[in-house]
Amino acid sequence: MKIAIITCSKLPQGVKDDLVLFKSLRHKGIEIDICDWNMQTDWSQYDACLLRSVWDYHEKLSAFSSWLSETSKQSKIINPQEVVIWNQNKKYLAELEKFGITIAPTTWLTQNQTFNLADWCESQTSSSFFLKPVVGADSSGTFRFQNTDEDIALANKHLNKWLPKIDMMLQPYIKSVETFGETSAIYFAGSLSHGVRKVPIDGDYRVQDTFGAKDQPYTLSPAEMALSKACLEYFRSKFGGVLYVRFDFLHDEQGTVFLNEAELIEPSLFFNHEPKAADSFAQAILENVAESV
Repeated sequence: MKIAIITCSKLPQGVKDDLVLFKSLRHKGIEIDICDWNMQTDWSQYDACLLRSVWDYHEKLSAFSSWLSETSKQSKIINPQEVVIWNQNKKYLAELEKFGITIAPTTWLTQNQTFNLADWCESQTSSSFFLKPVVGADSSGTFRFQNTDEDIALANKHLNKWLPKIDMMLQPYIKSVETFGETSAIYFAGSLSHGVRKVPIDGDYRVQDTFGAKDQPYTLSPAEMALSKACLEYFRSKFGGVLYVRFDFLHDEQGTVFLNEAELIEPSLFFNHEPKAADSFAQAILENVAESV
Protein backbone atom coordinates (compact mmCIF):
# COMPACT_ATOMS: atom_id res chain seq x y z
CA MET A 1 0.00 0.00 0.00
CA LYS A 2 1.29 3.43 -0.96
CA ILE A 3 -0.06 6.72 0.39
CA ALA A 4 0.73 10.34 -0.38
CA ILE A 5 0.84 12.61 2.66
CA ILE A 6 -0.47 15.90 1.29
CA THR A 7 1.22 19.08 2.48
CA CYS A 8 1.94 22.51 0.98
CA SER A 9 4.99 24.33 -0.37
CA LYS A 10 5.46 26.14 2.96
CA LEU A 11 5.92 22.78 4.72
CA PRO A 12 7.64 20.45 2.23
CA GLN A 13 8.35 17.80 4.90
CA GLY A 14 5.05 18.18 6.72
CA VAL A 15 4.87 19.22 10.36
CA LYS A 16 6.72 17.94 13.41
CA ASP A 17 3.54 16.75 15.13
CA ASP A 18 2.90 14.32 12.27
CA LEU A 19 6.29 12.60 12.43
CA VAL A 20 4.97 9.99 14.85
CA LEU A 21 2.10 9.27 12.43
CA PHE A 22 4.55 8.78 9.56
CA LYS A 23 6.46 6.31 11.74
CA SER A 24 3.28 4.41 12.61
CA LEU A 25 2.22 4.19 8.96
CA ARG A 26 5.62 2.81 7.93
CA HIS A 27 5.55 0.37 10.85
CA LYS A 28 2.30 -1.03 9.45
CA GLY A 29 3.97 -1.60 6.10
CA ILE A 30 2.53 1.43 4.34
CA GLU A 31 4.87 3.23 1.96
CA ILE A 32 4.47 7.02 2.18
CA ASP A 33 5.62 10.03 0.20
CA ILE A 34 5.21 13.57 1.48
CA CYS A 35 3.84 15.63 -1.42
CA ASP A 36 3.00 19.27 -2.04
CA TRP A 37 -0.55 19.27 -3.45
CA ASN A 38 0.33 22.07 -5.85
CA MET A 39 3.23 20.21 -7.53
CA GLN A 40 2.86 18.24 -10.75
CA THR A 41 2.55 14.62 -9.59
CA ASP A 42 1.20 11.34 -10.90
CA TRP A 43 -1.41 10.81 -8.19
CA SER A 44 -2.55 7.52 -9.71
CA GLN A 45 0.52 5.81 -8.22
CA TYR A 46 -0.99 6.22 -4.74
CA ASP A 47 -3.75 4.15 -3.18
CA ALA A 48 -4.78 7.22 -1.22
CA CYS A 49 -3.92 10.87 -0.60
CA LEU A 50 -4.11 11.81 3.07
CA LEU A 51 -4.68 15.52 3.59
CA ARG A 52 -2.49 16.82 6.38
CA SER A 53 -0.65 20.16 6.39
CA VAL A 54 -2.35 21.79 3.38
CA TRP A 55 -2.26 25.04 5.30
CA ASP A 56 -2.39 27.29 2.25
CA TYR A 57 -5.57 25.91 0.67
CA HIS A 58 -7.68 28.89 1.82
CA GLU A 59 -5.34 31.23 -0.06
CA LYS A 60 -5.76 29.25 -3.31
CA LEU A 61 -9.29 27.94 -2.89
CA SER A 62 -10.19 27.63 -6.57
CA ALA A 63 -6.93 25.86 -7.43
CA PHE A 64 -7.25 23.55 -4.44
CA SER A 65 -10.83 22.64 -5.32
CA SER A 66 -9.73 21.86 -8.86
CA TRP A 67 -6.91 19.71 -7.49
CA LEU A 68 -9.39 17.79 -5.35
CA SER A 69 -11.64 17.17 -8.34
CA GLU A 70 -8.85 15.93 -10.60
CA THR A 71 -6.96 13.94 -7.98
CA SER A 72 -10.08 12.16 -6.74
CA LYS A 73 -10.35 10.60 -10.21
CA GLN A 74 -6.91 9.06 -9.75
CA SER A 75 -6.65 8.25 -6.05
CA LYS A 76 -8.73 8.09 -2.89
CA ILE A 77 -8.86 11.39 -0.97
CA ILE A 78 -8.97 11.25 2.85
CA ASN A 79 -11.24 12.83 4.02
CA PRO A 80 -13.25 12.51 0.77
CA GLN A 81 -13.65 15.36 -1.69
CA GLU A 82 -17.30 16.01 -0.86
CA VAL A 83 -16.45 16.32 2.84
CA VAL A 84 -13.59 18.72 2.14
CA ILE A 85 -15.63 20.95 -0.18
CA TRP A 86 -18.42 21.11 2.42
CA ASN A 87 -15.96 21.91 5.20
CA GLN A 88 -14.07 24.66 3.35
CA ASN A 89 -16.74 27.27 4.09
CA LYS A 90 -17.75 27.88 7.70
CA LYS A 91 -21.37 28.22 6.61
CA TYR A 92 -21.46 24.50 7.34
CA LEU A 93 -21.95 25.65 10.94
CA ALA A 94 -25.37 27.05 10.02
CA GLU A 95 -26.26 23.61 8.64
CA LEU A 96 -25.13 21.94 11.85
CA GLU A 97 -27.08 24.47 13.90
CA LYS A 98 -30.29 23.51 12.04
CA PHE A 99 -29.53 19.92 13.02
CA GLY A 100 -29.51 20.98 16.67
CA ILE A 101 -25.80 21.60 17.27
CA THR A 102 -25.11 24.59 19.54
CA ILE A 103 -22.87 27.17 17.85
CA ALA A 104 -22.04 30.72 18.95
CA PRO A 105 -24.79 33.19 17.95
CA THR A 106 -23.77 34.21 14.43
CA THR A 107 -24.84 36.88 11.96
CA TRP A 108 -23.78 35.99 8.43
CA LEU A 109 -22.63 38.96 6.34
CA THR A 110 -22.44 39.14 2.55
CA GLN A 111 -21.13 41.86 0.27
CA ASN A 112 -24.47 42.86 -1.21
CA GLN A 113 -26.63 43.04 1.90
CA THR A 114 -27.55 46.27 3.64
CA PHE A 115 -26.14 46.18 7.15
CA ASN A 116 -25.60 48.84 9.81
CA LEU A 117 -22.94 47.58 12.20
CA ALA A 118 -23.49 50.31 14.81
CA ASP A 119 -27.22 49.58 15.02
CA TRP A 120 -26.53 45.84 15.26
CA CYS A 121 -24.08 46.37 18.12
CA GLU A 122 -26.61 48.48 20.01
CA SER A 123 -29.18 45.67 19.73
CA GLN A 124 -26.85 43.15 21.39
CA THR A 125 -26.50 42.33 25.08
CA SER A 126 -22.75 41.84 24.63
CA SER A 127 -20.36 44.81 24.47
CA SER A 128 -17.55 43.12 22.53
CA PHE A 129 -17.70 41.33 19.21
CA PHE A 130 -15.76 39.23 16.75
CA LEU A 131 -15.46 39.12 12.95
CA LYS A 132 -14.00 36.31 10.88
CA PRO A 133 -14.18 35.19 7.24
CA VAL A 134 -16.17 32.08 6.29
CA VAL A 135 -13.04 30.71 4.62
CA GLY A 136 -9.75 31.03 6.45
CA ALA A 137 -7.15 29.40 8.66
CA ASP A 138 -4.80 30.32 11.50
CA SER A 139 -7.02 33.28 12.55
CA SER A 140 -6.54 35.07 9.22
CA GLY A 141 -9.03 37.89 8.68
CA THR A 142 -10.28 37.89 12.28
CA PHE A 143 -11.01 41.11 14.18
CA ARG A 144 -12.01 41.72 17.80
CA PHE A 145 -13.76 45.01 18.69
CA GLN A 146 -15.80 46.84 21.32
CA ASN A 147 -19.10 48.69 21.05
CA THR A 148 -17.45 52.11 20.82
CA ASP A 149 -17.51 54.62 17.98
CA GLU A 150 -13.77 54.23 17.43
CA ASP A 151 -13.86 50.41 17.36
CA ILE A 152 -16.96 50.27 15.16
CA ALA A 153 -15.22 52.55 12.66
CA LEU A 154 -12.25 50.16 12.64
CA ALA A 155 -14.57 47.16 12.29
CA ASN A 156 -16.32 48.80 9.32
CA LYS A 157 -12.91 49.40 7.76
CA HIS A 158 -12.11 45.72 8.29
CA LEU A 159 -15.39 44.71 6.65
CA ASN A 160 -14.75 47.02 3.71
CA LYS A 161 -11.43 45.24 3.19
CA TRP A 162 -12.68 41.67 3.54
CA LEU A 163 -16.33 41.55 2.41
CA PRO A 164 -15.56 42.23 -1.27
CA LYS A 165 -13.44 39.06 -1.18
CA ILE A 166 -15.31 36.72 1.16
CA ASP A 167 -18.45 36.52 3.30
CA MET A 168 -17.94 37.20 7.00
CA MET A 169 -19.24 35.95 10.34
CA LEU A 170 -20.18 38.38 13.13
CA GLN A 171 -20.46 37.03 16.66
CA PRO A 172 -20.43 38.13 20.29
CA TYR A 173 -16.87 37.85 21.56
CA ILE A 174 -16.56 34.96 24.03
CA LYS A 175 -14.03 36.40 26.46
CA SER A 176 -13.30 33.12 28.26
CA VAL A 177 -11.18 32.12 25.27
CA GLU A 178 -8.49 34.41 26.71
CA THR A 179 -8.27 32.46 29.98
CA PHE A 180 -9.82 29.00 29.60
CA GLY A 181 -8.97 28.83 25.91
CA GLU A 182 -10.45 26.49 23.30
CA THR A 183 -10.89 22.77 23.79
CA SER A 184 -10.79 20.05 21.15
CA ALA A 185 -12.02 16.49 20.70
CA ILE A 186 -10.14 14.34 18.19
CA TYR A 187 -11.85 11.35 16.60
CA PHE A 188 -10.56 8.62 14.30
CA ALA A 189 -13.08 6.42 12.44
CA GLY A 190 -15.86 7.61 14.73
CA SER A 191 -14.05 6.79 17.99
CA LEU A 192 -12.69 9.34 20.44
CA SER A 193 -8.89 9.40 20.56
CA HIS A 194 -8.15 12.25 22.95
CA GLY A 195 -8.94 15.77 24.09
CA VAL A 196 -6.78 18.90 24.05
CA ARG A 197 -7.02 22.33 25.64
CA LYS A 198 -5.34 25.28 23.91
CA VAL A 199 -4.70 28.48 25.88
CA PRO A 200 -3.50 31.72 24.23
CA ILE A 201 -0.94 34.11 25.62
CA ASP A 202 -2.26 36.75 28.04
CA GLY A 203 -4.80 39.06 26.43
CA ASP A 204 -4.89 37.20 23.10
CA TYR A 205 -7.66 35.04 21.61
CA ARG A 206 -5.58 33.12 19.08
CA VAL A 207 -5.09 29.55 20.25
CA GLN A 208 -2.61 28.43 17.58
CA ASP A 209 0.97 27.71 18.68
CA THR A 210 2.16 30.02 15.89
CA PHE A 211 0.93 32.85 18.14
CA GLY A 212 2.52 31.48 21.30
CA ALA A 213 -0.46 29.52 22.63
CA LYS A 214 0.14 26.44 24.77
CA ASP A 215 -1.70 23.12 24.61
CA GLN A 216 -2.22 20.36 27.12
CA PRO A 217 -4.18 17.10 27.54
CA TYR A 218 -7.83 17.60 28.39
CA THR A 219 -10.74 15.44 29.55
CA LEU A 220 -13.90 16.28 27.63
CA SER A 221 -17.01 17.36 29.51
CA PRO A 222 -20.40 15.63 29.02
CA ALA A 223 -21.58 18.66 27.01
CA GLU A 224 -18.56 18.47 24.68
CA MET A 225 -19.07 14.74 24.24
CA ALA A 226 -22.75 15.24 23.43
CA LEU A 227 -21.98 17.85 20.77
CA SER A 228 -19.27 15.63 19.27
CA LYS A 229 -21.59 12.64 19.05
CA ALA A 230 -24.36 14.73 17.50
CA CYS A 231 -21.95 15.99 14.85
CA LEU A 232 -20.75 12.46 14.11
CA GLU A 233 -24.36 11.37 13.72
CA TYR A 234 -24.88 14.15 11.19
CA PHE A 235 -21.73 13.15 9.29
CA ARG A 236 -22.96 9.56 9.12
CA SER A 237 -26.27 10.66 7.68
CA LYS A 238 -24.71 13.10 5.19
CA PHE A 239 -21.44 11.43 4.20
CA GLY A 240 -21.59 7.91 5.60
CA GLY A 241 -19.05 8.98 8.24
CA VAL A 242 -15.58 10.56 8.20
CA LEU A 243 -12.16 9.07 8.95
CA TYR A 244 -10.86 11.92 11.08
CA VAL A 245 -12.20 15.10 12.63
CA ARG A 246 -11.22 17.58 15.30
CA PHE A 247 -14.07 19.38 17.04
CA ASP A 248 -13.19 22.76 18.59
CA PHE A 249 -15.27 24.20 21.43
CA LEU A 250 -15.66 27.56 23.16
CA HIS A 251 -17.27 28.07 26.56
CA ASP A 252 -19.11 31.17 27.77
CA GLU A 253 -19.11 32.44 31.35
CA GLN A 254 -22.49 30.77 31.98
CA GLY A 255 -21.02 27.38 31.12
CA THR A 256 -22.62 26.96 27.69
CA VAL A 257 -20.48 25.01 25.26
CA PHE A 258 -20.43 26.06 21.61
CA LEU A 259 -19.07 24.18 18.63
CA ASN A 260 -16.57 26.63 17.17
CA GLU A 261 -15.41 24.48 14.27
CA ALA A 262 -15.49 20.93 12.95
CA GLU A 263 -12.06 20.53 11.33
CA LEU A 264 -12.24 17.90 8.58
CA ILE A 265 -9.50 19.04 6.19
CA GLU A 266 -6.10 19.69 7.75
CA PRO A 267 -6.38 19.89 11.53
CA SER A 268 -3.44 19.60 13.89
CA LEU A 269 -4.12 16.36 15.76
CA PHE A 270 -1.85 16.83 18.79
CA PHE A 271 -0.40 13.32 18.76
CA ASN A 272 1.99 14.42 21.51
CA HIS A 273 -0.85 14.34 24.04
CA GLU A 274 -1.92 10.73 23.50
CA PRO A 275 0.72 8.00 23.05
CA LYS A 276 -1.69 5.64 21.24
CA ALA A 277 -3.18 8.26 18.90
CA ALA A 278 -0.78 7.88 15.97
CA ASP A 279 -1.11 4.08 15.93
CA SER A 280 -4.90 4.36 16.18
CA PHE A 281 -5.04 6.76 13.25
CA ALA A 282 -2.60 4.68 11.20
CA GLN A 283 -4.72 1.57 11.77
CA ALA A 284 -7.88 3.45 10.78
CA ILE A 285 -6.15 4.63 7.59
CA LEU A 286 -4.93 1.12 6.79
CA GLU A 287 -8.40 -0.38 7.18
CA ASN A 288 -10.10 2.45 5.28
CA VAL A 289 -7.76 2.27 2.30
CA ALA A 290 -7.73 -1.55 2.24
CA GLU A 291 -11.49 -1.49 1.68
CA SER A 292 -11.02 0.33 -1.62
CA VAL A 293 -7.79 -1.21 -2.93
